[in-house]
Formats: sequence, structure tokens, C-alpha cells
Amino acid sequence: MAEQNILPPHLGDYFVEITDTFFTVVKDDVIIEINPAGLKLLNLTHDEAIDKPVLEIVADNDQEIFQRALSCKKRIDYMSVRFKNKSGFLIDMLVRVFPVFVNNEKLCLIEAQNQMPLINLEKKCKSLEERLINISPIDVQTNLPSPVLFNDRVEQAILRALREAKGVFADIKAYFMVVIVTIKGLDEIETLYGNEAKRFVIETLISRFKSSIRSVDTIAKAPGNSFYFLFENVRDKQNIYIITSRLRNCINLPIVFKDNQLHVDLEISFSTYPDNGTSPMALIKWAKLNNKS
Repeated sequence: MAEQNILPPHLGDYFVEITDTFFTVVKDDVIIEINPAGLKLLNLTHDEAIDKPVLEIVADNDQEIFQRALSCKKRIDYMSVRFKNKSGFLIDMLVRVFPVFVNNEKLCLIEAQNQMPLINLEKKCKSLEERLINISPIDVQTNLPSPVLFNDRVEQAILRALREAKGVFADIKAYFMVVIVTIKGLDEIETLYGNEAKRFVIETLISRFKSSIRSVDTIAKAPGNSFYFLFENVRDKQNIYIITSRLRNCINLPIVFKDNQLHVDLEISFSTYPDNGTSPMALIKWAKLNNKS
């Protein structure tokens, strides 16, 4: 794509990677971002595609539903819509509309498919749901904030730290830390006792994690068997040690599933702001490389 300044990096990268499906972000009936597959299908440049009113809806009743979905930011499933390229050629599409949060602002993500037999369309539904997990604010399996929402909270913590320091980086101490906790041994538990046992361990540890942190702290689901934590007002190394120790203590008590005591380990790494980065992506990347235990 020619530009990536509208979407934050985690969503912008996602758009670039999807090269076989038409995706666009809409605000107030206007396209503000579109992925390469959409540009190719419409035969438009990035500048030609954005800031254009969303075009004709096939049926009047569908148009009303579509406009209501855009204004209310509610999910709608497949309906017919037409997009127009620079030659004025109308392309009939089947679309789905999903709410998406960007910088605390509600927008609409539109996923569109060429008209196709229903059986092929159903096969694509599962793939779309899996893709949308990456941009949903909530992880559906754990009901925790997703990486998208976590990144937003880190961005807000950065703004608070800058306001507190009046924008002078030299005066900023370690205002907050990002911690990544990875549960080790889950695959072995799943092999021996099944997926139910694995889910029990995850749910047990999530409950213990929540009990070990403050109400103002954030725990979010990370990819794989990992979790992100955001701890604000961390100003010295002693606090860092206390935080990581509390998290590690979550596996000290036994985890018993159907009379079987299950054993896991925790891999804990962290980064601090602003020493290790001044953006969510940089802090997470540093934490991944800075394994401590």
C-alpha cells in the first residue's frame, strides 16, 4: 500500500498481509483505508480509492441495513453491495461489516468476496473468522483483551507518561513495564490428558494472574500460549523483581485436574518504558528478546 498512516502498525501490517481478499475500513460512509487485493480488484491506486463515498447498495432494504450498520458500528453478515472502479464498471460483491477500534475510535471493517457459489462461500467463513481474531478487541476464548486492545492501552500509557514528564524524555524514569508470560508444558498436557485439561490449566492460571495484579494493571491474551501484562508506575528495579516474582508464584500451588496433578512452567520476560522502546511494538519486541526467567 502507498500509505499506512491511518491505521496503527498492528492493523496496517494485517491489511498488507491479506492479499487475496477485499478489505476496507470505512468511516462515515467514506473509505479511509483499503488493502492491496481491493485495489487490484477495483483497478485503483490507493489515492483513487480512499476518501470516496461507499457506492451503490443493490437493494433499498439492504442499503438501509448497511447504512445503519455503518452508523451504529454493528456486525452484519453477507449482503450484496456494488463497488465502482475508475472506469465506472460496477462490481457486485458480498460483504460483511464488523466494528473495529482504531485509536479509541469506532470504524467499520468491510470484508468483501466476489459473488460465488454458497458452498465456496461457507468455506471462506471460517477463514475470515480466524483472520478477524487478529483485529478483535477481545479474545473470544479467554475473554481477555486481545493484542489490538493491549496495544491501544500501551499507547495510552505512553501518552500519560509523556504528560506527566511534560514531554521531556530526559526526565522520564521507568514509568511502566510490559511483561510477556509464556506457559510451558501445555502441549505435553494436551497429549497426555486432552484439550480439556489444557483449557483447565489456562483458565486456572488466568484466574491466578488476575489475583496477583492490581485492578489498574492489564492482562491480555497474546499469540500462542502467552499473555501480555501492562504494569504502570514502575519506577525502580525492586518493583520489577516484585512483579515478576508474583507472576511466577502463580504456579507454586498445585493444578489438579481429575485427580491428576499437572505441571507447567512460566517463561517471563519484560521491557520498560522508555529505556527499551517508545512504542507498543518496540516494547513487545524488546520483551520477546529479553527473556529473564
